[in-house]
Amino acid sequence: MTTWTKATGDFDFLNGDFDVRHRQLIAGEWIEYDGTTTAKTYFDGAISIDEMRFPTKGTYGLSVRLFDPTTSEWSIWWVNSTTMELYPPVRGQWSADGSRCRMVGEDAVDGRPILCSYEWSDLTVQTAHWEQAYSYDGGATWETNWTMDFTRRTTPAPPLDVPKVTGEFDFLVGRWHMANRRRRPALGEPHEWYEVESEMQVTTYFDGAISFDEGWFPTEGFRGATLRLFNPATKTWSIHWINSLRGQLETPVVGSFGDDGLGIFEGPDVWEGRPIDVRFTWTPGADKSAWQQDFSEDGGKTWVTNWLMAHTRI
Repeated sequence: MTTWTKATGDFDFLNGDFDVRHRQLIAGEWIEYDGTTTAKTYFDGAISIDEMRFPTKGTYGLSVRLFDPTTSEWSIWWVNSTTMELYPPVRGQWSADGSRCRMVGEDAVDGRPILCSYEWSDLTVQTAHWEQAYSYDGGATWETNWTMDFTRRTTPAPPLDVPKVTGEFDFLVGRWHMANRRRRPALGEPHEWYEVESEMQVTTYFDGAISFDEGWFPTEGFRGATLRLFNPATKTWSIHWINSLRGQLETPVVGSFGDDGLGIFEGPDVWEGRPIDVRFTWTPGADKSAWQQDFSEDGGKTWVTNWLMAHTRI
């Protein structure tokens, strides 16, 4: 059995509910408005997710923060409920004393390449400060365009009163026992099947349009998480796997649920240096559900099943 060692608590200060005072530079003018956020960590602190609510706009925002245990670096992705796309990540580390961090990444504004920075500072038990800045000259100069001041709430933040976009993965919300059968190796011969017991806790954000799960595989030496994003324009889901040993968003599979109720999601990937296609198949159920993973080396003409999960609700 694996005993998990806490890799980091860098973003533990953000856990809970906060009121947020926003100041945003729009068309040369500073605009102020209020919102809330609720944050939670997973992987014992190595994943941090917060859901922001903008009541005056009727929109959500989500930050997904992943800690890479090999580099001790954080990567942060932003999702806006109006587009449901992952913005390019910023990356960086906290200062040695843990009092502040600055993270930088490449992005574009109106087609113009920029550098974007996030910076956290002034941390207390009850408050925190965040800033975003852009650089149009490769980092020589920076302009701050968004600040947030966080104040901890004593009550849960109220939900947004907006129409629900989808509930397709709502069946998965809650805690599950998983009976796994895995193929070793995933491709190639000879092979063998072995069994693994695990558990999974699932929640949703954006009132169902984002689904997230954390899974425990104590005999495998890792934990797994899944981030699922619904695209309201195409009615498809993008599903990213996260392995606790790597701390990265893996290449997504993309797909949808059909009229038969099955969810089919496919995408390109690499396995042991070889290009492959990956397919996830979900069979939903209220108290029992099933998931299957297949690999293809011939562009989807033939598939090899290498992982089966039978879920039973706890």
